[in-house]
Amino acid sequence: MTNADRSSVEIKVLLKNLDPTKPSIKHKDRLRRLNKFRNYVTSKPSPEFYDDDYSLLLLGSESPTATEDEDLSNMTLYGLMRAAGCPSTDHKDALKRSPRSA
Repeated sequence: MTNADRSSVEIKVLLKNLDPTKPSIKHKDRLRRLNKFRNYVTSKPSPEFYDDDYSLLLLGSESPTATEDEDLSNMTLYGLMRAAGCPSTDHKDALKRSPRSA
């Protein structure tokens, strides 16, 4: 597996774990996954990414990459932009705490 392929896998795992509609994924699980991804991105030497990975990371299922890929088109992936705007279920008129770490 090349460095860029590993980056694609890391992005997909991150986005699967940002889904706020899954009751099995708690706040601490999202934070743990965000921190693991941040550590991967900031590691030395810096990882390589495919150009399509950037839109997938930011937009999730709404990116052109996800709509063109058969495997990804069947999944609901929350990109960082969408996850950052998820309303909190516990606090009225507030956003989820998880995106703060992104």
